[in-house]
Amino acid sequence: MKILFGIQATGNGHITRSTEIYRLLKQHPEVEQLDVLISGGKAQMGLPFEVNYEYKGLSFYYGKKGKISVLKSIGKAGFLSIAVALWKVPFKKYDLIISDFEPITLWGAKIAGVKHVGIGNMYALTSKNFPKTKGSFITKWFAKIMCPAKNKIGMHFRKYDDFIYYPVIRGEIRHAVPADKNFVLVYLNSFTDKELLDCLQHPALSSYRFYIYSKNTTQAYTFSNCIVKPLSQTDFTTDIINCSAVLTAGGFQTVSEALYLGKKLFVIPIKKQAEQISNAKVLSDMGVPTSIELNPLEIAAWLRESRSVQVKFDDDLPKIINAILNAPHNGRRKKVA
Repeated sequence: MKILFGIQATGNGHITRSTEIYRLLKQHPEVEQLDVLISGGKAQMGLPFEVNYEYKGLSFYYGKKGKISVLKSIGKAGFLSIAVALWKVPFKKYDLIISDFEPITLWGAKIAGVKHVGIGNMYALTSKNFPKTKGSFITKWFAKIMCPAKNKIGMHFRKYDDFIYYPVIRGEIRHAVPADKNFVLVYLNSFTDKELLDCLQHPALSSYRFYIYSKNTTQAYTFSNCIVKPLSQTDFTTDIINCSAVLTAGGFQTVSEALYLGKKLFVIPIKKQAEQISNAKVLSDMGVPTSIELNPLEIAAWLRESRSVQVKFDDDLPKIINAILNAPHNGRRKKVA
């Protein structure tokens, strides 16, 4: 079986999850060839596999105060690169196309009539059983337009439907022995470094140490009670295992790992990002503190008073691989090039 794996590289969570899926697919006896296409810009934590096709594609860009900048996102979108990719990539030579919420591969598969599977957190939100939140209709519409897939593999903290699986927890986390080395890991790239430093140096937080992972620095530096670090998969893994608590956005992978490790967790979803708002609603129902603002007093209260929520997610990865390889072909029969 010849497979093309499309990965949305705007978020490091996509890379983390896709690496685990790629590893098992590569070892599978039915897989003869496994090529990779990425779009959206390389994830800053690195790509641990060979990339065969790379295009600019679509990405979210942030403004200030944790908001998506719609104008910046549209202005920097690579619509021409998407058109070029749909023309140049030989989709018809593959037996199966997989997409970790990557639009080029799914649209290419639909146009070429190749069997395809869409995987990711966003697809869980398309279930009729998923809790309704503000913006959920827009989320479903966005998923249908950007990454249309009849064969869907959703992932979430709870299984609301038969096509929804638990998060993919990478081996380094699943086999780790968590420790508490008295620091808070901060991963909030929708805020500027200045906004984070101003907040975390508030008198109510002065007795705590914060390790901030930033997309805006290439070298670590210390500022008062904060250490600002460049994005690094190795360092991030070490720190999430050893931290006391995790302060992060409403994305899926980091939150899933924090829950699995039993770390104290506080979530600030990106504003106007319906997927993250939906994630935060489910997390709140599970007992995880959430907020819509970066507020030092709320963070201080969380660090003083809240308890951790731990979820030892079952390892659904073998089931996910099985569902991918045995997905039905719903399109027209393709002609092999």
